[in-house]
Amino acid sequence: MALFWMFCGGMAILTLAPRWVVWSLVDLFRGYRWNVGDYPFFEPGVVNLRLFQTFRFSPYFLVGNIVMFVPFGFLPALLWRGCTWRRALLAGLCLTGLIESCQLCVGRAFDINDILLNVLGVLWGYGLWRLAQRLAPGQTEKFHVRFSEEQQ
Repeated sequence: MALFWMFCGGMAILTLAPRWVVWSLVDLFRGYRWNVGDYPFFEPGVVNLRLFQTFRFSPYFLVGNIVMFVPFGFLPALLWRGCTWRRALLAGLCLTGLIESCQLCVGRAFDINDILLNVLGVLWGYGLWRLAQRLAPGQTEKFHVRFSEEQQ
């Protein structure tokens, strides 16, 4: 469970911080002051609603956007009972939609292709959980979080 929440925190920093924040953190370790360029924390981002436009940039972009969200499909299904592919799909859409919307406020881009690829990653993660469930029946239930009512 702790691993899941650490992953969520890392993803929040990676996806919601303005790009200059990451470089400022690197600069701090190099001995420079914070935000040397005096960039604003909140600034408007750009919007891309054209499907498949950003797919031509790099295979790393495609794979990265998918792989980054695989744990959001795998870990919730592993930890909580009653997770179906529909719930994973809905959670993936809500999560990545929220992230993309928040990125508009910090000078990053809202990209419909990111939503598509991220949700695909969530569904792949859920599919991996189903595969693990079939390959090792009875083993995946050991990871379910037990709430106080279930323990009694």
